Amino acid sequence: MSKNSGIATDLKGFVADTYALLAKTQACHWNARGPNFIGLHKLTEAQYGELFAAVDELAERLRALDAPAPRGLAELLELSSIKDAPATLSTEAAAKLLAEENTGLAGRAKDIAEAADEAGDLATHDMLVARIDAHQKAAWLLRSHVV
Repeated sequence: MSKNSGIATDLKGFVADTYALLAKTQACHWNARGPNFIGLHKLTEAQYGELFAAVDELAERLRALDAPAPRGLAELLELSSIKDAPATLSTEAAAKLLAEENTGLAGRAKDIAEAADEAGDLATHDMLVARIDAHQKAAWLLRSHVV
């Protein structure tokens, strides 16, 4: 078993989590209600767009590691640790929830990046370092919407 097979397995779960966060962010974009709606609406739109591009890049990295990307919603849901958001959320609750999810993904990216570095997989390492930055920034921007 190669060192990269474990990285690929972890990265596949990270792809699923990224896709799930994309969907959760878009759902909050559509359904959040309350004060500062327009601010959160615009922020989450930018964030789910960034996540859409990221998930494609991450899945392509899996293919470069000669591992299959998740093949559909059932597999994505099975692999993801992210759960659906409640049916209705205030803008503040949505911002808190998404900030927590982004913070969690930054931590997961850090763990996989460290393993990739140890395995000598610098491309995956660097890609995940960029994801850490993106998730930390997303969390900070979301937290700025919480009073």
